[in-house]
Amino acid sequence: MKRYFALVLTAVMLLALLAGCGPRTTDDIANRDQQTAEDSGLTIHKIGVATYNIKDAQVMMFKDYLDNYIKECFTDVTFLYSDSISSNEDMENFLTLCAENGVEGVMIFGSNDLVREVEFCAGHGMYVIRPSGTSSDAVFDAVAENPYFVGEIGPGAEKEYKAGEEMARAMAGEGKSYVILSSGASLGNEMHRQRTLGMLDVLQEVHGVTFPQSCEELAVVTETTAIETDGLRIIICPGYLELEENRVSASEIISAGEYTTILSAVPVTPLMDALNSVEVECGVIDCFSEDNYFGFKKGKISYVAGKYQSEIGPGFAALYNAITGYADAYRIDGMAFRLEQGFWSAASEAEYDTKYALASSITINAYNYEDLYSVIKSLTPEADFETYKALVESYSYDDCLARRSG
Repeated sequence: MKRYFALVLTAVMLLALLAGCGPRTTDDIANRDQQTAEDSGLTIHKIGVATYNIKDAQVMMFKDYLDNYIKECFTDVTFLYSDSISSNEDMENFLTLCAENGVEGVMIFGSNDLVREVEFCAGHGMYVIRPSGTSSDAVFDAVAENPYFVGEIGPGAEKEYKAGEEMARAMAGEGKSYVILSSGASLGNEMHRQRTLGMLDVLQEVHGVTFPQSCEELAVVTETTAIETDGLRIIICPGYLELEENRVSASEIISAGEYTTILSAVPVTPLMDALNSVEVECGVIDCFSEDNYFGFKKGKISYVAGKYQSEIGPGFAALYNAITGYADAYRIDGMAFRLEQGFWSAASEAEYDTKYALASSITINAYNYEDLYSVIKSLTPEADFETYKALVESYSYDDCLARRSG
């Protein structure tokens, strides 16, 4: 039954994609839902969404789920989105805007200084959740007791590392040379650091070499760093690709055609012109996006470890609990929760196609309304933390497929 369901779902979604079908614009839905809620006398709950890049494929995927599914199910909710946030000043400006507009809770996707951000939100009576991210232990511990910090859901350090490790192991081989895009690893981004560290450890192991510096040091280099040892050639390109200087530098290195394999801790969409100009294979830790779908079709993407759009559903549910009067429902001994939710992966076009169908669907979601209903206290009073934890951690493709085909 599961196999049949997966094949049917894949066929339906791919036909929709190829036919150019798409949901209504987010502005249309936002305006309609807010007016409907106001007309019916509902109390409107405003939620801020802080993004590191509003045009990033993963952010757009999450936004699509929030605007085109969550708001269809929860007509008492509206979202206020940031533009791209790349500094503490940008974040403070957005959080100030949230406070001025009556926002009750904030979903933070790209954190620059979580301690500072939580303190600001707490001072303005706004709850905070990280619905898809990984903080260092020290940072999480520093905010866990704050009653306005709801919690964090993300892969965690071990799964972030494993994603980089498994991707490198799937793509490494004799005679290959590598470009590693480490993104924010040197800038305090724990997710990117762990992913890069996993890649480096595997390359050192598979090729039987010892790098001139430790993998821990190389993972956080701040300048482009070339390594050549015992015939193995690697170049590490740090920095966020949203910044032009980093994007240009990485593009020039790729376009030169001197490396066979790209291992990236982040999406490579900004580098597609360079990738299309040479014969190269590319693995990314990103998401099950349309960009990566077409990357597989064009033969440029060979491996994806990634999140999917409805994966943030449980994070929304926990924040909704907090802003509707159940802030303490899922606190453990007064502390914010910290739960793990990892990646799906695809090592072939066929595997990506199968998983992309469920990852990108608006009508058949990996986390749907019934799932969220079961853990929202105002709707299901008997819901408890163990039920919530079980739902969050049932994130794998097989788990989600079982819920939908059940």
